[in-house]
Amino acid sequence: MTASAAEAAGRYAWYVVALLTATQVVSYIDRFLPSLLLESIKSDLALTDLQVGLLMGPAFGLFYVFVGVPIGWLADRYSRRAILATGISIWCAMTATAGLARSFVPLFLTRMGVGLGEASVAPCSVSLISDYFPRERRAPPLSLFMAGTFLGAGTAFLFGGPLVHHITSLPPVHLPVLGDLRNWQLAFLIVGLPGFVLAALMFTIREPRRQDQARRELDADAAGRVSLGAALRFMRKRWRAFGTLFIGSAAVVTMGSLSFWNVALFARTWDWGVREVGIATGILFFIGGPIGTLAGIALTKRWIAAGRKDATLRALWTGLAIAVPGFALYPVMPTAELAIAMQLFAFTGQAMAAAAGPASITLIAPGQIKSQATALYYLCIGVFGQLLGPPPVGLMTDLFGDPDKLRYAMSIEAATIGVLALVLVGAGLSRFRRCVIEVDGLIEGRPAHAHA
Repeated sequence: MTASAAEAAGRYAWYVVALLTATQVVSYIDRFLPSLLLESIKSDLALTDLQVGLLMGPAFGLFYVFVGVPIGWLADRYSRRAILATGISIWCAMTATAGLARSFVPLFLTRMGVGLGEASVAPCSVSLISDYFPRERRAPPLSLFMAGTFLGAGTAFLFGGPLVHHITSLPPVHLPVLGDLRNWQLAFLIVGLPGFVLAALMFTIREPRRQDQARRELDADAAGRVSLGAALRFMRKRWRAFGTLFIGSAAVVTMGSLSFWNVALFARTWDWGVREVGIATGILFFIGGPIGTLAGIALTKRWIAAGRKDATLRALWTGLAIAVPGFALYPVMPTAELAIAMQLFAFTGQAMAAAAGPASITLIAPGQIKSQATALYYLCIGVFGQLLGPPPVGLMTDLFGDPDKLRYAMSIEAATIGVLALVLVGAGLSRFRRCVIEVDGLIEGRPAHAHA
């Protein structure tokens, strides 16, 4: 390949990263939208805090985590761009349809549909990006992709907060056929429809040649495809390495999901409105996300240069160490301003840890099972993160018998999950390191030596 051709290929690879990052941004806008509308939805539909917790967590998480596995199986075999286009269309349609819900069950079902569509993003995107870059250069593009989670959440809060504030001041809107729509229903319609443009852009992505093909152990067919059973056997044999990564990332998702309660927390504790909470939280996402991502990239590069095979997982542990105190303390701060300051630490550490997860999975999963392994990764962290995130907080608050004690429920959950994860991930670093070395040997066709 000539120098100009290599340069063009490099630019195109980063175009793909930018487009997939935009997809991540839009998915998180749709994911966080209900948290901005929480109080309006709760009041209009007469929901309990537990039902709100179910909408914030399991409603989305059930399909997101469980459908991701068959989607990963498909992505290891067929066109990833087509799967992405279909998934984007589904979740945008479901977000818009949520605007027609008039009770808890239909709204729950539409959130499940959003999870179904968004389940395509991670397995396909991580696989595509890792095939456009060699193993030693994947951390920056994958970290940028993961930064989309914070850019999306930040956009949802920073711009969505004022938008929701404006929409909630409007009277119900009457549309032909649809009838009268509440202001929160109109917000779902406005946010859901533009995403179809992004679905069409997926067809500008060229399918790259699949990299990191293992030459031994995986029982592939004539086309090089591996069954889900074979992928599970490969991961089960190395369960300590995969388990360490899954536990750390699940803790990141669990603590991050506490942000779904931010509007309710600041309203009940410090009498902030949705506009103020949205702007403050959005700014924190925009500041903490890039800082954490860039710090994680810098640390990972330094550790890779030093020959550390566990560089990405070390970045994850470091991010957790920063995030845990922030998440545990910000809900119980005496003032809203101090709570915002503690959240900056929380979001910075969360960004560093979250960016390291997908980069880590691509180092211990050969190319034939990369999408399936990524889907299983998101299944595990989703089950524990989404299902053990918002609902227990709502349940504890209901059991306390005082809505104002939401802050203590959030703090208890963050401290418990975070400290446990720090201990377990720290203990599993050596297992992960040996697994990376072993997979290097499988891919390159030479014996692996378990040393760092």
